[in-house]
Amino acid sequence: MKKPDYNNSILNVTNSILHFYGIKTEYSGIKILDKKLDRNYNHVVLILLDGMGINIINNHLNENAGLRKNIKREISSVFPPTTVAATNSVLSGLPPFVHGNLGWMQYNKFEDCYPVVFKNIDYYDKDRILIEKFQKEYLNYKDIFVQIKEKHPDYLVTSIFPDFIVGGCASFSEEVDRILEIVKSKNSFTYCYWTDPDATIHETGVNSLETSLVMNNLNNEYERLVNNVDDDVLIITIADHGLIDVEEIKIFEYENITKFFKRNPALEPRATAFYIKENQLKNFEKEFKKTFGKDFLLLSKEEVLNSELFGQGNKHNLFDDFIGDYLSIAITNKMFSLSNDGKFVAHHAGLSELEMIVPLIINK
Repeated sequence: MKKPDYNNSILNVTNSILHFYGIKTEYSGIKILDKKLDRNYNHVVLILLDGMGINIINNHLNENAGLRKNIKREISSVFPPTTVAATNSVLSGLPPFVHGNLGWMQYNKFEDCYPVVFKNIDYYDKDRILIEKFQKEYLNYKDIFVQIKEKHPDYLVTSIFPDFIVGGCASFSEEVDRILEIVKSKNSFTYCYWTDPDATIHETGVNSLETSLVMNNLNNEYERLVNNVDDDVLIITIADHGLIDVEEIKIFEYENITKFFKRNPALEPRATAFYIKENQLKNFEKEFKKTFGKDFLLLSKEEVLNSELFGQGNKHNLFDDFIGDYLSIAITNKMFSLSNDGKFVAHHAGLSELEMIVPLIINK
């Protein structure tokens, strides 16, 4: 079991960058990155390759590969180690406890629905039209782009995303091309996000041939980038989380568990919020531990708050609602199947080292 280290994590990478630009924050940076940034680079590039845990690199790239040989240290993700929580920590410099983006889908008590955070569709009823823009309405924060631009209005501050957004890129190679153009200009900060290897690993597994091909292609593009920039460009590469091959448990088939539900579960298959009928809390806890205790921790709301798993700071005003009455956390390779959308070969958001440990890769 591996807990997040909020003094040596992906959010600390962001805080090092913010400190470099003269922005005061409540959280520390990472010393090795702070020292690299002391050189006052004209261009800083932060690349996030989704799902590229340290184990993925070590399993699929040889020791001379750029993404592997440029690892400066191992750092942790946040909890839960999943894209919604982790990328928003990177883009804010805040822990999930503060920014409130906790999982793929979160319960919205104001509309009694389960928005998929990145898509604003109801997870359990995809035909339902949601009134509110959930993330925009309740999970807002001042991101690093705004903070840097406010401090340095003359700097070029850019984000590069895949083509799931308007104007996004169709490949990581295209993203690299854009970075190479940006760093020819005036002072700049660039954030670049790509969906692989996560997308491939979900479907084919941690050790698949497909994952190897993707990782080697990503490494080739990374090497093309670092070999074609000037000395005034610092390229920092991280991941949001790693993955683990999983076995699914169809939670809704366990009537001994579902009979206690007040409403459907939320968050993630390996970090699941349960909402329980008021007079059945202890009965649920007893039955859950008897049924799933070998594979999942079960924490009450109070235990979650005391654990500081989600970080420290000013608690998001809806945090208590988001985590439910109980939170289950996977400690083996099991996950709860919360829908019939398709089978996953690998997943994340639990407390294994494979999910939690990611690289800090620096080109200098």
